[in-house]
Amino acid sequence: MTRNPHDQEGSVTATADRRSRFALLRQAGLVLFAVLVAAACSQAADEAEPAAPATTPAATAAATATGGAAVEPAAPAAEPDDNQPDELPAATDDSGGLVPAGPDTPGVTDDTITMSFIITDTSQVAAAFGWETPDEGDREAQVAALVEHFNAQGGIAGRQIEAKITVFNAITDGPVAEEALCNAITQDDRAFAVVMTGQLQENARPCYHNANTLMFDATLYPVDNAGFDELAPYYWSPLLPSYDDLVSGLADALIADGWFDGATLGIIAIDSELSQRVYDQQFAPRLAAAGVEVASYNTIDPTDGTSFNNDQLQAIIKFKEAGVDKVVAIGGSRLVSWFIETSITQNFAPAYAVTSYDAPEFNVFNFPEMMPGASGISVLPGYDIEDSQYAFPATDAEQECADIFADAGQEFTERANIRTGLIFCDVFRLLAAASPHIAEVSAQGVSEGVWRLGDSFQPASVYGVEFTEGSYAGGDKFRTFRFDPECECMALTGDLADFDG
Repeated sequence: MTRNPHDQEGSVTATADRRSRFALLRQAGLVLFAVLVAAACSQAADEAEPAAPATTPAATAAATATGGAAVEPAAPAAEPDDNQPDELPAATDDSGGLVPAGPDTPGVTDDTITMSFIITDTSQVAAAFGWETPDEGDREAQVAALVEHFNAQGGIAGRQIEAKITVFNAITDGPVAEEALCNAITQDDRAFAVVMTGQLQENARPCYHNANTLMFDATLYPVDNAGFDELAPYYWSPLLPSYDDLVSGLADALIADGWFDGATLGIIAIDSELSQRVYDQQFAPRLAAAGVEVASYNTIDPTDGTSFNNDQLQAIIKFKEAGVDKVVAIGGSRLVSWFIETSITQNFAPAYAVTSYDAPEFNVFNFPEMMPGASGISVLPGYDIEDSQYAFPATDAEQECADIFADAGQEFTERANIRTGLIFCDVFRLLAAASPHIAEVSAQGVSEGVWRLGDSFQPASVYGVEFTEGSYAGGDKFRTFRFDPECECMALTGDLADFDG
């Protein structure tokens, strides 16, 4: 990782700087709603309407942007050479011919299959917030290296991959910008599939669904089983768990660890159908069975900056009155981060339950003094923990992807610097592994091919996956971790665990 989170100024100065920066951010409102309104993704895909321009500062910024998308020419297919592994056999149908494309399937010819890759550029967001982020190298070159490698092995379903790369500026994120991004990929690129890495607006996924574009989503964006069903068969999160599994796994892990013992528990939840559904069906029943009581439950409305801020402050008042010393957040990416920022201004310092969706690395880097007692589960090591906790490369799959990049002149020594590259690599590897089982090149055909893999696919970017027929989320493994004040890091505390128990 190309930054040291412990190279900070004195704690008093650092805290003052963070408070000053936070005050400015509240005025600017940058990407707040792009991050949090995502939790409301419960609208049925066939009922989705183009989002009207919002009046929040973030949406205004997005509305005045052109989308921040720049589509690159497709990477040329590489000629096989003698040093490459033997080509995979082309998938065939029952008659022995080339696997046919499904009806109304875009981006597929007899020779090629078009895939779009969204590279989310967070550099301007990081600068505005005062964040430091790992240097991930040339991600466009990483995609090109993967295309060359897998085309030399036979491509996907007997077709060569044509890659379209879109660099999306995260600071422009909003409903208008993401609608424009979707239109560029579905109408201009005519992509068969899109790999998503940071699209946080609720109108994004229904847009791709309505265009019959297959999605492979690696965004830490909460979607439960009901949400997957609405977008089937076009929406896949092959590397991450469903939000149902994540929340139930978190509850089970915290109970087993004794984290709730003697605690006075407070809950903050994004005010959405998703949050309420997952809390009622997954989290609350497990707490009740373990005899854990909730002292204060509070919803946070992210509709605009005023309601979002006021709801957080009201939750803190109630937490203080109830003596809450431990907090769990439901339904929003980075909700914990924003709540910590607000809590600092109110001199409230509980312990937090965290998952990969709560940006643990970000919180440790920016608020180490607020992290004692934090505990939870990690599903995405490149975004959660340091290599001292999980050596890189940890698996043959990680080594395979690192070797592909190294052969293209891109060397990586730390996982954080290759984390997006590993995700892209896994999508290519997954489709290559599923190709012999694909009977039709369509969203449904690819889904059936992936389901055939079961638990045989070893991922590079996450701890483990398992594919079950009818399920579109593959993430199956997690590790427990807690904040270690000695290293000021999230330290792994348990072996691999399975969301299925």
